[in-house]
Amino acid sequence: MKILRMNLIAFGPFTEKVIAFNSNYPGLHIIYGHNEAGKSSALRALQCMLYGFPERISDDFIHPYGKLRIGGTLCLSNGKILEFIRRKARVNALRGADDAEVIEWTKVFLKPCSE
Repeated sequence: MKILRMNLIAFGPFTEKVIAFNSNYPGLHIIYGHNEAGKSSALRALQCMLYGFPERISDDFIHPYGKLRIGGTLCLSNGKILEFIRRKARVNALRGADDAEVIEWTKVFLKPCSE
């Protein structure tokens, strides 16, 4: 699996920010910045994007719990692309790129990486 991009739609200090991990040199990406730039928030967002939000999270200081959203684009090992949005919710937290369709991992709609 390769992370292609992370969309910080509404998380911590971020609103509609994108971190793209496209490079001619795949493997390692370094995120750096000044103190209080949001590096730790971006790391927590990555964890939430991949594994879901914890029951309690402190990254709701701008956006309320119900509005927290992180989008992601992954290239899976089978060469397919998965675009999704993860939201802070107890049920149906994993959504399609439109934030309307509920995604079940067993019924993921994928398209080839080359498209």
